[in-house]
Amino acid sequence: MRINYHKFFSANLGQDFEFKVYGSSGKPVMAFPTSGGRFFDYENRGMIEAAAEFIEKGDIMVFAVDGRDWESWYKPVQDKWIGIRHSQYEDCITEEVIPFISRAYNTDEKFMATGNSMGAFHAANFFLKFPRHFDCAVCLSGIYTLKSELHGYYDPGIFFNEPLSYMPGLKDENILSKLREGYMVIAHGRGAWEIFNDQAKELSTILRDKNITCWYDQWGEQWPHDWQTWQAQIKKYLVDFKAGVLFKEGTIKLTGPDRRISRIPQSEFGRLKAEGRLRYF
Repeated sequence: MRINYHKFFSANLGQDFEFKVYGSSGKPVMAFPTSGGRFFDYENRGMIEAAAEFIEKGDIMVFAVDGRDWESWYKPVQDKWIGIRHSQYEDCITEEVIPFISRAYNTDEKFMATGNSMGAFHAANFFLKFPRHFDCAVCLSGIYTLKSELHGYYDPGIFFNEPLSYMPGLKDENILSKLREGYMVIAHGRGAWEIFNDQAKELSTILRDKNITCWYDQWGEQWPHDWQTWQAQIKKYLVDFKAGVLFKEGTIKLTGPDRRISRIPQSEFGRLKAEGRLRYF
Protein backbone atom coordinates (compact mmCIF):
# COMPACT_ATOMS: atom_id res chain seq x y z
CA MET A 1 0.00 0.00 0.00
CA ARG A 2 1.31 3.43 -0.92
CA ILE A 3 1.52 5.73 2.12
CA ASN A 4 2.46 9.42 2.04
CA TYR A 5 2.90 11.91 4.86
CA HIS A 6 2.36 15.66 4.45
CA LYS A 7 3.06 18.61 6.72
CA PHE A 8 2.56 22.28 5.90
CA PHE A 9 2.13 25.60 7.64
CA SER A 10 -1.56 26.52 7.70
CA ALA A 11 -2.22 30.23 7.35
CA ASN A 12 -5.73 29.69 8.71
CA LEU A 13 -4.54 27.94 11.85
CA GLY A 14 -1.28 29.83 12.25
CA GLN A 15 0.59 26.57 12.84
CA ASP A 16 1.68 23.37 11.14
CA PHE A 17 -0.92 20.87 9.95
CA GLU A 18 -0.34 17.18 9.20
CA PHE A 19 -2.11 14.37 7.38
CA LYS A 20 -1.38 10.96 5.88
CA VAL A 21 -2.53 9.44 2.61
CA TYR A 22 -3.19 5.75 1.99
CA GLY A 23 -3.48 4.42 -1.55
CA SER A 24 -3.04 5.88 -5.00
CA SER A 25 -6.48 5.88 -6.64
CA GLY A 26 -10.20 5.56 -6.03
CA LYS A 27 -12.86 7.53 -4.19
CA PRO A 28 -11.17 10.12 -1.94
CA VAL A 29 -12.15 9.52 1.68
CA MET A 30 -11.33 12.10 4.35
CA ALA A 31 -11.09 10.53 7.82
CA PHE A 32 -11.43 12.77 10.88
CA PRO A 33 -9.99 11.78 14.28
CA THR A 34 -11.83 11.14 17.52
CA SER A 35 -11.94 13.79 20.28
CA GLY A 36 -8.46 15.16 20.91
CA GLY A 37 -7.15 12.62 18.41
CA ARG A 38 -4.44 12.93 15.80
CA PHE A 39 -4.09 12.10 12.13
CA PHE A 40 -2.11 8.90 12.84
CA ASP A 41 -4.83 7.35 15.03
CA TYR A 42 -6.85 6.09 12.07
CA GLU A 43 -3.93 3.85 11.13
CA ASN A 44 -2.73 3.05 14.64
CA ARG A 45 -6.22 1.97 15.78
CA GLY A 46 -6.71 -0.50 12.94
CA MET A 47 -9.02 1.44 10.63
CA ILE A 48 -6.59 1.41 7.71
CA GLU A 49 -6.08 -2.31 8.15
CA ALA A 50 -9.86 -2.80 8.13
CA ALA A 51 -10.10 -0.89 4.84
CA ALA A 52 -6.83 -2.23 3.36
CA GLU A 53 -8.46 -4.50 0.77
CA PHE A 54 -10.39 -1.59 -0.71
CA ILE A 55 -7.39 0.74 -0.63
CA GLU A 56 -5.10 -1.76 -2.33
CA LYS A 57 -7.67 -2.48 -5.06
CA GLY A 58 -7.97 1.23 -5.82
CA ASP A 59 -11.60 1.47 -4.66
CA ILE A 60 -10.79 4.25 -2.18
CA MET A 61 -7.93 6.54 -1.25
CA VAL A 62 -7.88 7.60 2.41
CA PHE A 63 -6.74 11.02 3.64
CA ALA A 64 -6.45 10.87 7.45
CA VAL A 65 -6.36 14.50 8.59
CA ASP A 66 -5.33 16.04 11.89
CA GLY A 67 -7.80 17.52 14.37
CA ARG A 68 -7.91 20.65 16.50
CA ASP A 69 -10.54 19.71 19.08
CA TRP A 70 -8.14 20.45 21.93
CA GLU A 71 -8.10 24.08 20.78
CA SER A 72 -11.86 24.37 20.25
CA TRP A 73 -14.50 21.98 21.58
CA TYR A 74 -12.34 20.53 24.35
CA LYS A 75 -10.24 23.51 25.34
CA PRO A 76 -10.26 24.29 29.10
CA VAL A 77 -12.32 27.50 28.90
CA GLN A 78 -15.73 27.65 27.20
CA ASP A 79 -16.06 30.94 25.31
CA LYS A 80 -16.59 32.38 21.82
CA TRP A 81 -13.18 31.10 20.69
CA ILE A 82 -14.60 27.59 20.44
CA GLY A 83 -16.60 28.51 17.34
CA ILE A 84 -13.89 30.82 16.01
CA ARG A 85 -11.17 28.19 16.24
CA HIS A 86 -13.40 25.53 14.74
CA SER A 87 -14.17 27.87 11.82
CA GLN A 88 -10.45 28.29 11.26
CA TYR A 89 -10.12 24.50 11.21
CA GLU A 90 -12.88 24.28 8.60
CA ASP A 91 -11.07 26.90 6.50
CA CYS A 92 -7.85 24.91 6.78
CA ILE A 93 -9.58 21.80 5.43
CA THR A 94 -11.57 23.47 2.63
CA GLU A 95 -9.13 26.21 1.58
CA GLU A 96 -5.77 24.54 2.13
CA VAL A 97 -5.94 20.76 2.50
CA ILE A 98 -8.42 20.06 -0.30
CA PRO A 99 -6.72 22.34 -2.88
CA PHE A 100 -3.39 20.74 -1.95
CA ILE A 101 -4.83 17.25 -2.47
CA SER A 102 -6.42 18.31 -5.75
CA ARG A 103 -3.09 19.38 -7.17
CA ALA A 104 -0.79 16.81 -5.57
CA TYR A 105 -3.01 13.84 -6.45
CA ASN A 106 -4.57 15.17 -9.64
CA THR A 107 -8.17 14.86 -8.52
CA ASP A 108 -11.09 17.23 -8.19
CA GLU A 109 -13.55 14.55 -7.07
CA LYS A 110 -15.71 15.29 -4.06
CA PHE A 111 -14.80 13.52 -0.84
CA MET A 112 -16.50 10.97 1.34
CA ALA A 113 -16.25 12.18 4.95
CA THR A 114 -15.92 9.64 7.74
CA GLY A 115 -15.05 9.43 11.39
CA ASN A 116 -15.79 7.69 14.66
CA SER A 117 -17.31 9.28 17.78
CA MET A 118 -16.22 12.95 17.66
CA GLY A 119 -14.83 12.19 14.20
CA ALA A 120 -18.40 11.41 13.14
CA PHE A 121 -19.43 14.86 14.39
CA HIS A 122 -16.85 16.38 12.04
CA ALA A 123 -17.78 14.09 9.15
CA ALA A 124 -21.44 15.07 9.48
CA ASN A 125 -20.60 18.76 9.71
CA PHE A 126 -18.36 18.81 6.65
CA PHE A 127 -20.88 16.84 4.60
CA LEU A 128 -23.81 19.03 5.63
CA LYS A 129 -22.03 22.40 5.53
CA PHE A 130 -19.80 21.89 2.49
CA PRO A 131 -21.68 19.94 -0.21
CA ARG A 132 -19.42 21.54 -2.81
CA HIS A 133 -16.56 19.47 -1.34
CA PHE A 134 -18.27 16.35 0.07
CA ASP A 135 -20.95 14.15 -1.50
CA CYS A 136 -21.26 11.40 1.12
CA ALA A 137 -20.49 10.67 4.76
CA VAL A 138 -20.09 7.65 7.02
CA CYS A 139 -20.68 8.67 10.63
CA LEU A 140 -20.00 5.97 13.21
CA SER A 141 -21.12 6.31 16.86
CA GLY A 142 -21.35 10.07 16.50
CA ILE A 143 -22.28 12.91 18.80
CA TYR A 144 -24.27 15.62 17.02
CA THR A 145 -24.73 18.26 19.71
CA LEU A 146 -22.18 19.26 22.33
CA LYS A 147 -24.42 21.01 24.84
CA SER A 148 -23.68 18.51 27.59
CA GLU A 149 -19.97 18.48 26.75
CA LEU A 150 -19.80 22.27 27.02
CA HIS A 151 -21.55 22.31 30.41
CA GLY A 152 -24.27 24.70 29.27
CA TYR A 153 -22.13 27.20 27.38
CA TYR A 154 -23.81 28.28 24.14
CA ASP A 155 -23.40 31.00 21.52
CA PRO A 156 -24.01 31.43 17.75
CA GLY A 157 -20.63 29.84 17.00
CA ILE A 158 -21.83 26.68 18.71
CA PHE A 159 -25.27 26.75 17.07
CA PHE A 160 -23.89 26.90 13.52
CA ASN A 161 -21.58 23.95 14.12
CA GLU A 162 -24.02 21.46 15.66
CA PRO A 163 -26.07 19.46 13.14
CA LEU A 164 -28.92 19.05 15.61
CA SER A 165 -29.06 22.84 16.04
CA TYR A 166 -28.78 24.19 12.49
CA MET A 167 -30.40 21.43 10.43
CA PRO A 168 -34.01 21.66 11.72
CA GLY A 169 -34.31 25.27 10.57
CA LEU A 170 -32.55 24.84 7.22
CA LYS A 171 -35.07 25.76 4.52
CA ASP A 172 -32.85 27.14 1.75
CA GLU A 173 -33.82 25.01 -1.27
CA ASN A 174 -30.56 25.80 -3.03
CA ILE A 175 -28.59 24.21 -0.20
CA LEU A 176 -31.07 21.40 0.34
CA SER A 177 -31.02 20.46 -3.34
CA LYS A 178 -27.25 19.98 -3.14
CA LEU A 179 -27.54 17.89 0.01
CA ARG A 180 -30.19 15.72 -1.64
CA GLU A 181 -27.55 14.67 -4.16
CA GLY A 182 -25.51 13.26 -1.29
CA TYR A 183 -25.61 10.04 0.69
CA MET A 184 -25.14 9.70 4.44
CA VAL A 185 -24.73 6.74 6.78
CA ILE A 186 -25.44 7.24 10.48
CA ALA A 187 -24.57 4.09 12.40
CA HIS A 188 -23.90 2.96 15.95
CA GLY A 189 -23.89 -0.10 18.13
CA ARG A 190 -26.08 -0.61 21.16
CA GLY A 191 -23.37 -1.93 23.45
CA ALA A 192 -21.25 -0.40 26.19
CA TRP A 193 -20.52 3.34 26.15
CA GLU A 194 -22.97 4.05 23.32
CA ILE A 195 -24.66 6.97 25.11
CA PHE A 196 -25.45 9.30 22.19
CA ASN A 197 -27.68 7.02 20.12
CA ASP A 198 -30.72 9.23 20.64
CA GLN A 199 -28.85 12.01 18.86
CA ALA A 200 -28.12 9.76 15.89
CA LYS A 201 -31.77 8.78 15.59
CA GLU A 202 -32.89 12.41 15.86
CA LEU A 203 -30.48 13.56 13.15
CA SER A 204 -31.51 10.75 10.81
CA THR A 205 -35.17 11.73 11.25
CA ILE A 206 -34.41 15.39 10.47
CA LEU A 207 -32.52 14.43 7.31
CA ARG A 208 -35.26 12.11 6.07
CA ASP A 209 -37.88 14.79 6.70
CA LYS A 210 -35.86 17.04 4.38
CA ASN A 211 -35.56 14.27 1.76
CA ILE A 212 -31.82 13.89 2.28
CA THR A 213 -30.83 10.26 1.78
CA CYS A 214 -29.77 8.78 5.11
CA TRP A 215 -29.14 5.15 6.00
CA TYR A 216 -29.68 4.90 9.75
CA ASP A 217 -28.16 1.60 10.83
CA GLN A 218 -28.35 0.30 14.40
CA TRP A 219 -26.03 -2.57 15.30
CA GLY A 220 -26.67 -4.92 18.20
CA GLU A 221 -25.81 -4.91 21.88
CA GLN A 222 -22.58 -6.82 21.23
CA TRP A 223 -21.14 -3.75 19.50
CA PRO A 224 -19.69 -1.18 21.96
CA HIS A 225 -18.50 2.38 21.40
CA ASP A 226 -15.02 1.20 20.51
CA TRP A 227 -12.57 0.59 17.69
CA GLN A 228 -13.47 -3.04 16.99
CA THR A 229 -17.02 -1.92 16.21
CA TRP A 230 -15.88 0.82 13.87
CA GLN A 231 -13.45 -1.51 12.10
CA ALA A 232 -16.26 -3.97 11.38
CA GLN A 233 -18.62 -1.21 10.32
CA ILE A 234 -16.30 0.52 7.86
CA LYS A 235 -15.50 -2.82 6.23
CA LYS A 236 -19.20 -3.65 5.84
CA TYR A 237 -20.10 -0.27 4.36
CA LEU A 238 -17.19 -0.34 1.90
CA VAL A 239 -18.48 -3.69 0.61
CA ASP A 240 -21.98 -2.23 0.24
CA PHE A 241 -20.77 1.00 -1.36
CA LYS A 242 -18.91 -0.89 -4.09
CA ALA A 243 -21.86 -3.21 -4.77
CA GLY A 244 -24.39 -0.36 -4.75
CA VAL A 245 -26.77 1.15 -2.21
CA LEU A 246 -30.34 2.37 -2.52
CA PHE A 247 -30.56 5.97 -3.66
CA LYS A 248 -33.76 7.73 -4.71
CA GLU A 249 -35.44 5.45 -7.26
CA GLY A 250 -32.51 3.12 -7.90
CA THR A 251 -29.04 2.20 -6.69
CA ILE A 252 -25.76 4.04 -6.68
CA LYS A 253 -22.16 2.86 -6.32
CA LEU A 254 -20.14 5.14 -4.07
CA THR A 255 -16.74 3.47 -4.42
CA GLY A 256 -14.89 1.31 -6.91
CA PRO A 257 -14.24 1.78 -10.63
CA ASP A 258 -17.94 2.13 -11.50
CA ARG A 259 -18.71 4.68 -8.80
CA ARG A 260 -20.60 7.89 -9.27
CA ILE A 261 -18.09 10.70 -9.63
CA SER A 262 -19.07 14.20 -8.55
CA ARG A 263 -16.61 17.02 -9.17
CA ILE A 264 -15.69 19.93 -6.95
CA PRO A 265 -16.75 22.97 -8.99
CA GLN A 266 -13.77 24.65 -10.60
CA SER A 267 -15.38 27.94 -9.61
CA GLU A 268 -14.51 27.05 -5.99
CA PHE A 269 -10.79 26.96 -6.77
CA GLY A 270 -11.21 30.08 -8.91
CA ARG A 271 -12.82 31.92 -6.01
CA LEU A 272 -9.96 31.04 -3.67
CA LYS A 273 -7.41 32.09 -6.27
CA ALA A 274 -9.15 35.41 -6.86
CA GLU A 275 -9.20 36.06 -3.11
CA GLY A 276 -5.52 35.18 -2.80
CA ARG A 277 -6.35 32.24 -0.54
CA LEU A 278 -5.42 29.34 -2.83
CA ARG A 279 -2.24 27.74 -1.49
CA TYR A 280 -0.50 24.68 -2.91
CA PHE A 281 2.58 24.71 -0.66
